[in-house]
Amino acid sequence: MGALEDLYTQERAHLVLIHGRRRIGKTELVKQFIKGKKAFYFLSRKEPMELELERLVRLFNRKFNVFIEARNLEEFFEKVAELGRLVFVIDEFPYWVEEEKSIPSTFQYIWDEILKESKIMLVLLGSSIATMESLMSYKNPLYGRRTAQFRLQSMGFFHLWKAFSRYSWEELVKVYGVIDGIPAYFQYFDDSLSVEENIERNFYNRVSVLYEDAERLLKDELREPITYLNILKAINDGKTKLTEIANETKVAVTNLPKYLKVLETLDLIRKEYPINQIKRGKSIYRVKDFYYRFWLRFVYPYRDDIEIGTISFADFEKDFNRYLGEVFENVAGQFLIRLNSLGRLPFRFTKLGRWWHKEEEIDLVALNSITKEVGFFEAKWKDLSEREARGILKDLRRKATLTGMGGGHFGLIAKGVKGKESLREEDYLVFDLGDFKDVI
Repeated sequence: MGALEDLYTQERAHLVLIHGRRRIGKTELVKQFIKGKKAFYFLSRKEPMELELERLVRLFNRKFNVFIEARNLEEFFEKVAELGRLVFVIDEFPYWVEEEKSIPSTFQYIWDEILKESKIMLVLLGSSIATMESLMSYKNPLYGRRTAQFRLQSMGFFHLWKAFSRYSWEELVKVYGVIDGIPAYFQYFDDSLSVEENIERNFYNRVSVLYEDAERLLKDELREPITYLNILKAINDGKTKLTEIANETKVAVTNLPKYLKVLETLDLIRKEYPINQIKRGKSIYRVKDFYYRFWLRFVYPYRDDIEIGTISFADFEKDFNRYLGEVFENVAGQFLIRLNSLGRLPFRFTKLGRWWHKEEEIDLVALNSITKEVGFFEAKWKDLSEREARGILKDLRRKATLTGMGGGHFGLIAKGVKGKESLREEDYLVFDLGDFKDVI
């Protein structure tokens, strides 16, 4: 919001591109930004451009009580440019690009010949990340025209406490493991109810939005949604390498990279490397957000049972607690990033990631690429006695010798740790949920 406000105060023309996966809050961000400003918001449809132009002109005339006639977009924006300072928003701009391939060329002309010297702030939004990123590519007519671009990401874990103020940190970890930090999904959770009740209402009820939204998003974006869904399911089930995914999904290994690239572009999966090794063959794929991870694990395989009401969330509570281990690993990483930014660690890191080799793994490795200082951390979703914590830290020291990164700092982040003060006196970096309040 602050960056948009800075652009607006410059009193000159701007071409701003905003994109991100569906439900991430693009539209709400822009609607909040244009409040109190002379602005026009238009939501595109998948309609022929002749009909879209008619609707655009009609709504604009009604909004500003003017009478504009235009045979094409160029004529329309010539009249708009005469109105002075204005924020002009076109939401779901990719619909137009898909409907008429010449749209980028049309807007190249509109920007270069009509708007560039005006005071119009033209904001183009889109959920189709591939299409929006193509507008910034070298071969696209709009290349080099944008004055700013924003790719919105989901909100981090520590933003949830504002949305769900009645929940404890433990409950917030559960919420994050179910709906991630996706703003559009916050409205479906009521923190006057338990997290478990919210999950039951939203995922084990066939008329709820969250029950079907994961599949709906794929159907809206892709021509082969079932194939992509099978790939996501395979990755979420632990098939993280190309050959494993191909064997599980029956997609030819030679064709699989193009599907994976699309899922990466949609921000649904990511390729992950050991933090100190970026080599061919060392990468694995992981589903990126926890809404999809939860849905693929606890909802999608049981759709038939949910439809007839023979299964509920209570049937999965033990497995859900195990699943929260991977959620907490992510949350612990965000906690370390906050400590790092506040200067509350004995060193500063520039990279944070996992390390693995064969059967050995370290949850979090914080590395300073310049000084080569390193911190090794384990994340445990359980309450630990001091003895258990010492055992984990001892094994962490052993695994650290296998990384080839030398010695460093050693730490542990858990749901709860008894005796953490005495461990800290021995220079171990030990934290639990009770320390989360110190970084907000």
